[in-house]
Amino acid sequence: MKALFATLAALVLVMAVGTQALAVEASEAPGAAPLAEGTPFPDVPLIGPISPELTASLGLASQTGPTPVSTVKADVLVVEIFSMYCPFCQREAPTINALQALIDKQTLGGRIKLIGIGAGNSDMEVDIFRKKFNVPFALFSDADFAVHQRIGQVGTPFFYVLRRKP
Repeated sequence: MKALFATLAALVLVMAVGTQALAVEASEAPGAAPLAEGTPFPDVPLIGPISPELTASLGLASQTGPTPVSTVKADVLVVEIFSMYCPFCQREAPTINALQALIDKQTLGGRIKLIGIGAGNSDMEVDIFRKKFNVPFALFSDADFAVHQRIGQVGTPFFYVLRRKP
């Protein structure tokens, strides 16, 4: 996790000076079949209530129903696949919150966005995780594992770093 955070922090610093974004590979969980680097990320639906502030920060018109991930306005989108029951996800929550703070400190919030998708988690479970760990970025539910299946049934936590093509 420390290596991933260091790489993502380097990405934030690289973005701050306007150079090319770095490619980031998350460690693979046993049995995971992550999408290969360079593979287009599926336009999965983002499901679940988020605050009006987070809706606006993601550049979404509204969050009243499933919203395609492609509608998030960001040059780089970091997608964390987590589960509220995952002890590793719970342990790393402060580190990911620190990454969001670094993005905010570098005033890169318009270019780099973080979101989380709760694999197998309902809206209520995602909300419990959000409150317990004071998560400052948008978290979405995936109660029926539909998104999880489309993105390779990776273990938790798992990170995809997506860069919008010009």
